[in-house]
Amino acid sequence: MTLDPVLATGAQAGAAAVVLLGAFAKMRRPAAFRQALAGYRLLPDALTAPVAFAIPLAEVVAAVALLFPDTRAAGASGLIALLAAFAAGLAINLLRGRTDIDCGCSGFTAARADAPRGIGWLHVGRVLLLVALAATAFVEPGVRAIVWLDYLTLFFSVLLIVCALLTVDVLLANVPRLSHLRNS
Repeated sequence: MTLDPVLATGAQAGAAAVVLLGAFAKMRRPAAFRQALAGYRLLPDALTAPVAFAIPLAEVVAAVALLFPDTRAAGASGLIALLAAFAAGLAINLLRGRTDIDCGCSGFTAARADAPRGIGWLHVGRVLLLVALAATAFVEPGVRAIVWLDYLTLFFSVLLIVCALLTVDVLLANVPRLSHLRNS
């Protein structure tokens, strides 16, 4: 199976851009991310701070590696491993019934401290969508001549992916608020 090279590159660049934006948001507010990570209750307290520091760095390294042909496979592997761990953490807490924790992923939609928070299966789906986009690095791209229109298509496809996933972030961040308003 082959994939059009422009579509493959767009998917990979879109995933990398979304992960980079999330990593920079975590770096911008390290205490909030550390608190969100602690809320998952999956790590011993002694490991929460170092892991909260390492995750955004690993995201940056993997996302940047995904952008270059020589490091694409390693970047995709690292990013898929990180995202699979995130999806597992979300799923474990959902199965535990702990839906009122901060996902730690919505840096651009970070809520006030007193605003209701929550996670759901849509958060897991969003992460798995990013896994699918990064996994296109393992599909053999088709060989064809790249023309000027392809660059325009690539630009707008990456922009579409980023905007769509950031819109999903905003919608997911507002679900607990809307539920809180509906129940009050």
